[in-house]
Amino acid sequence: MTTELRTDERIAMLVGRLLGEVDSLTEELTTEIMSGEHSYAESTLLGHDRLRTAVRDNLMTLLTALQGRPTTLDAPRAAGRLKAEQGIPLAALLRAYRMAGRFVWDRLHALSADGENAAQLLLMASDIWVAIDEYSSAAAEAYRTTVEVRARRDTTARSVMLATLLDGRAGTSVDAWEIARVLKLDRQGLFLVVSAETQDGMEPLPSVEARLRVIGIESEWVPQIGVLVGLLALPNEQTITTAVDQLTDVALSRVGVSRPFASPVNASAAWREAQLAVQCLPLGTNGTHIYGSSPIALLTVASPDTAAEVAQAVLGPLRALPEAERIRLLETLHTWFVSGGSTTRAAERLHCHRNTVLYRLNRIAELTGRRTTEAEASAELYIALQAVRLGSGATTT
Repeated sequence: MTTELRTDERIAMLVGRLLGEVDSLTEELTTEIMSGEHSYAESTLLGHDRLRTAVRDNLMTLLTALQGRPTTLDAPRAAGRLKAEQGIPLAALLRAYRMAGRFVWDRLHALSADGENAAQLLLMASDIWVAIDEYSSAAAEAYRTTVEVRARRDTTARSVMLATLLDGRAGTSVDAWEIARVLKLDRQGLFLVVSAETQDGMEPLPSVEARLRVIGIESEWVPQIGVLVGLLALPNEQTITTAVDQLTDVALSRVGVSRPFASPVNASAAWREAQLAVQCLPLGTNGTHIYGSSPIALLTVASPDTAAEVAQAVLGPLRALPEAERIRLLETLHTWFVSGGSTTRAAERLHCHRNTVLYRLNRIAELTGRRTTEAEASAELYIALQAVRLGSGATTT
């Protein structure tokens, strides 16, 4: 795209005079922008010389267009990229273009001594602002594109750094703390690793980062195959419960949480804990589980082959039953354990008579040779049931 304006020969001559003074005009406009825009004045990266170069290129482009000669949008695009890279706000960039338009108009108006030139210049006013609008739009588009590319690049870099901690490639404690510092997670408090299952592109913990930040917890997240993994930096030990509560409130899948740890160099071991904690929740459910909070579930998922053997040895005889009856017996056994061994409370939860619960428990005892009233047999039944519910004993369901 190019800008090409039609202009009167007399105005073209006036513009030519400005082109002849472009270096001094550049210096003057640069100073005006620096003094009028705090963002430019406070930028330690941009500097006067780099701003001056951008101002000169854009002035040359505008004045060339006002002479009726074709120009490109290279200069405003370059200015937009530069300001984005140096962190100058977009609003400040657009104000600088408006200042440039007014600056050029004032200089042309001052050169229009006679009324005829002034009248012709007035007719050109809209052309000047059309050009300024086009240049500022091109600069803004380049600015936004640069910001988007930079954000993607920064996000990728942060993801790589977090992955380095999680897979143990950070090496030394010094290197791990440096990564934590770059990620702004170096608050010298405790850490947690969170692993949340992802299914069908679903966001497992909606708005979790913002919710945690409100309660003073910074976090960094990276998607892995089938899971979203987060490293949480806690200000103190008291916020552990609050963090877990927030995760539970938004969880749309199974979420595992590691034990708290003091150094980011331990993030790799904590990730393994979080992965095991996920598996301590039954498939198809949602919620949060903290590593170690259920020792039997942890033993089951940590040794799935052994757990499957136990489930087969204890509950295997139930396989011969019709599926509906098998599921009903296992549900009754689970409810009885959840009810603290109370047949009355189990019956209430199952919406049946207490004698029905007793009948089903006796039926399980007949098939397995293990009664819930005997401590060792009851423990075996509970472990086998956990293996079934957590997937290790799938052959018995």
